Amino acid sequence: MVDTVVGVFLAQVEDRGAAPFLHHWDAGAWKALGWDDCGTRVLRIGAGLVAAGVRAGEAVVILSDNRVEWILSDLGIQAAGGVTVPIYSTSTRETIAKIVANCEAKLAITGTDKLAANLPEALKVVAMDDELVNWMVAEPASKAEVEMGRRLAELKASDVASIIYTSGTTGDPKGVVLPHSNFVAMARASLEDFALGPEDTSLSFLPFSHVFERQSGVVIAILAGSEVWLSRGLDHLAEDIAEVNPTVMLGVPRMFEKIVDRVRETVRGQPAWKRLLFDLALAGRLGPLGNKILEPVRLRVGGRRLRFFVSGGSPLSKEVEAFFWALGIPIYNGWGMTETTSGAVANTPTAHRYGTVGRPLPGMEVKLASDGELLVRGPGVMREYSHNPEATRESLEDGWLRTGDIAEIDDDGFIRITDRKKDLLKTSGGKFVAPQPIEAGLQGTRYIDSAILVGDGRPYVTALLVPKWDHLRVDLGVDGDPKDLVRDERVLAAVQNAVDEVNARLAHWETVKYFRLLPRDFEESSGERTPSLKIKRAAIRRNYSGLIDEMYAQGGRARAGSAEHDRQGGLPPS
Repeated sequence: MVDTVVGVFLAQVEDRGAAPFLHHWDAGAWKALGWDDCGTRVLRIGAGLVAAGVRAGEAVVILSDNRVEWILSDLGIQAAGGVTVPIYSTSTRETIAKIVANCEAKLAITGTDKLAANLPEALKVVAMDDELVNWMVAEPASKAEVEMGRRLAELKASDVASIIYTSGTTGDPKGVVLPHSNFVAMARASLEDFALGPEDTSLSFLPFSHVFERQSGVVIAILAGSEVWLSRGLDHLAEDIAEVNPTVMLGVPRMFEKIVDRVRETVRGQPAWKRLLFDLALAGRLGPLGNKILEPVRLRVGGRRLRFFVSGGSPLSKEVEAFFWALGIPIYNGWGMTETTSGAVANTPTAHRYGTVGRPLPGMEVKLASDGELLVRGPGVMREYSHNPEATRESLEDGWLRTGDIAEIDDDGFIRITDRKKDLLKTSGGKFVAPQPIEAGLQGTRYIDSAILVGDGRPYVTALLVPKWDHLRVDLGVDGDPKDLVRDERVLAAVQNAVDEVNARLAHWETVKYFRLLPRDFEESSGERTPSLKIKRAAIRRNYSGLIDEMYAQGGRARAGSAEHDRQGGLPPS
């Protein structure tokens, strides 16, 4: 049992006792739960599940936003010998039904009645604010408690701990089957490279339904014996950082990009002499004075005690990474996927290289296929896809996982992800274009917030762009509804200059020939992003097919000698 997640947790309960483990906001104040209190609640939930009819090896759904009961339910399911199946609270009824059918769950633990209403009617529902509370405060039935103890004693590292369904940028979600050994082995591997202990505190705000926060945040904290504070959410994140002063924090590139953008925008509003001092300090040219100049910014971004950020979920741009390091806040970019139980490679305090996702964690192996696809093998690799042997065969061969990412590995073993294999664009002229680096370059300009390249099977590359409306309003004095501003000549000219700036660094077949501006960012509610904020390209191409067709029709007119020039299209392709 010591090599299972719940087994390690219960060992920490014995060792840490009343020391605080989980902190959450309740009734206007931060409340703490000790390891021993959490241990009692976990075992009572486990006994409650046994009494409710959950069998060993049976899937149990958790459908809830982040809250303390999410973590306790996860561990309670494991204590009952069950298999945790997390589902994003933003999932549609159709997606939820598919997941429930695939994992064959009979019971779900839910955060709200509204969420419970999205579940299939045949599923038994345990409400966190009702039945689950009763389980946690009352002594369990002796028969159920004895049976749970028996299951705990027989629980093995090879038993399945969780089935996590990939949010899926294309097609239906697939259930990634992860044994206890995956979580424990990869947490131990991470702790070899990142020294964390009881003195550390993490501030958690990413969804527990995603493997990144659940494994790299919660499970690693359990093994390290450190404290976890549950943020009140993105709207309160800055306040929470100031109050909690975490020593470590996980984030996704989108969050870090927004932080850099806000800092730069604040500096931009300062007098010229202050802007100059900030730039010199950031460049490391002012010595101790520069450190004093940057200190207030560091405090606002990370609090008083932050040791480092960890970035995952998608590639972090070199410019954003360098900004944090220049600010004096280490940020370690890593790479992983649900199928590798979160991080498989990472930059670390002892091995860091800009523009890469680092080197393999202890025990993990990597190599490149003939087409440049990154292959991974080791203790974090999934067992299979649930009830999907065909997908399993396509992804696993002799223990090697085909990741779907195109990568480069340098002589020192540092890995650079260049793009998703399925995202590569092949123009009708036979030229390959990797969209992600170009999109990152566009998003690094002052006026472009989000960018999606189009061009597969087409004669040239075009782009759908979401402007940084706040910057445009400040710099150009434009005002009005973004739906109208997408055709404002001043806006179009400013964005065209940004596109030209990026195009100047590209091969001619990679350059963006035409673009269209969108009034709003890509949203999960419109099916354009996954719950972990990854772009769903196929959905975006469908949603904006009319604009895309316009760009290629425009190019056809230009080639035919039309005198028409649409500022939203840029210049005719050469």
